[in-house]
Amino acid sequence: MKHLRKIRKSRVTKEEVIADAIFLFVSAFVSLIVVFLFDIHHSFYEWPFTLKFIFKRPEPYLFFTPIGMLVGFFIIKLLLIGIKEEERK
Repeated sequence: MKHLRKIRKSRVTKEEVIADAIFLFVSAFVSLIVVFLFDIHHSFYEWPFTLKFIFKRPEPYLFFTPIGMLVGFFIIKLLLIGIKEEERK
């Protein structure tokens, strides 16, 4: 337990957990939208607009949405760390 105290100096607050859940939800939603737009992007090349899907199975959605969610969450946390560091100066 002493090793964990050295890594994390403060306690995890309820607000921090809620904020992380919101960040995960937002990054998952954006990731799902990006995968969906990639899936239908061939539909934008023809007129009249007809919805054409590239993916015939749901595996790309199930694979790329969680990956995008984690990458987006990591980027959000890095931005927040940068903002906190900038405020300290």
